Amino acid sequence: MIFLFNLIFFLVFIYFLKQISQNLNLIDKPDERKLHTGNIPLIGGLAIYANILILLFFFDVSNSLRIIIFTSSILVFLGAIDDSIELGVKFRLLAQLISCLFIIGFGIQIETLGYIFLLGELNLNYFAIIFTVFCVIGLTNAFNFIDGIDGLCSSQSLISMFSILLMIIFYNEYYNFQEIQFILYIIFIIFLFFIFNISNINKIFLGDAGSMFLGFFIAWLLILFSQDKYNLLNPLLTIWCVTLPVFDIISVVSRRILNKTNPFIPDREHIHHLFLNMGYSNKFTLIILIMFSIFLNLIGLLTYHYLGNSVSLITFILLSLVYTLIMKFLSNKVSLLSK
Repeated sequence: MIFLFNLIFFLVFIYFLKQISQNLNLIDKPDERKLHTGNIPLIGGLAIYANILILLFFFDVSNSLRIIIFTSSILVFLGAIDDSIELGVKFRLLAQLISCLFIIGFGIQIETLGYIFLLGELNLNYFAIIFTVFCVIGLTNAFNFIDGIDGLCSSQSLISMFSILLMIIFYNEYYNFQEIQFILYIIFIIFLFFIFNISNINKIFLGDAGSMFLGFFIAWLLILFSQDKYNLLNPLLTIWCVTLPVFDIISVVSRRILNKTNPFIPDREHIHHLFLNMGYSNKFTLIILIMFSIFLNLIGLLTYHYLGNSVSLITFILLSLVYTLIMKFLSNKVSLLSK
């Protein structure tokens, strides 16, 4: 029943938004950085968020989760305005900061990183708020940054949310089944968007409203499930749920800083751009990155399960460095091919 209602509501709402997207200027027009042809409606994020709001009527989820979802409306609303009239990077960052602080005001934050070898239980104490804001804004923009080819941001969101569910179910005997069902339906909604996004017919895009919301929502899910109120995930295990987006933003931002350029000014140096510049198709690049992301998440789960917290963290750091070196190699290869 809920499944069918979700499907019908999503399709009807998409149709409605497409009718008014031109008037609201929620249209992505081709330019030198963009890969598509024709004007594409930037309505995917609005449709996903509206469906999630409807789902709240069907499931008994915690007040903390409701606070996160309702607060996300700030990013969705302002993201949609940005999609329409381009408010700029500083405005987006301010909106993200305000949204973070609002949720933190309800006592939801990263208070501990768990047990780390030689350091013991690493509690953040006075640094909790700063570290929480840094992580949430970082992950929000990580998902926004990878929204560069059809299906990439939504597929990474699906992989992240599946990883969260699998780890919760695998490592816990007791959990709120209503919330597990709730997240499964959100996965279904994102999958519906994914189908529209990779289709050549009736294509729609997430827009900044959608990519920022997905990153923001996943960041807070990881925080909520890994801290004391839930304590369903080891805090260090959470980083392996979002491996590819985190690796990519670390690599790209560090390169931009070293090159003394604005880390928030977009370019074509993300991993998906490099694959495309080497001549690979959009679909091939998407498939490779989906497989690579799943592979990275599995490495994280296996190292944590068999070798423990500390080895898992060291593995994450080493793989991040390897990823950055691979990006450098691919960038050099693209430069040689372009000569």
